[in-house]
Amino acid sequence: MKSISFIVIKKLLFFTPLILFVSCSSNKIDKDKIIGSWYFVSYTDKSFSKSELYDFEEKFGNPPEGWINNFNYTFKADNTYEYKIYGVLTNKGIYSIYQDNLIILDDKMESKKDTLKIEFLDDKFLQVGKSNYGTERLSIYFKTDYKFPEIKVNK
Repeated sequence: MKSISFIVIKKLLFFTPLILFVSCSSNKIDKDKIIGSWYFVSYTDKSFSKSELYDFEEKFGNPPEGWINNFNYTFKADNTYEYKIYGVLTNKGIYSIYQDNLIILDDKMESKKDTLKIEFLDDKFLQVGKSNYGTERLSIYFKTDYKFPEIKVNK
């Protein structure tokens, strides 16, 4: 009886660090963090730190209409996404989250795929680079449920 429990404990001690290593080395985005509406704020040539992002938000204040643009991604819990420009749906499809902070957008409207490289993500800000275009610029998005006023068209 003692030898069986000793073997079990020995195996647990062997596998515990391995399990911890694998779970800690996983560099995958938490899906719950990406779900929501993300409005475009600005392009940048270098990554902003968390404090720089929050200084940015404080400088402009609320309502966000003055400093966010009417271009936004909406990521949903069912792995679908939409991209709208001034309220007009321009892209729609399925997104997948991969290791190394990559999000693959499978656009069903234009039958194409885009890859977003997540540089920073928290409950307010998202910094991404489009890795399939090879651009150096990053895009900054702000998470909000803000609704822009309807665009009035002069006839």
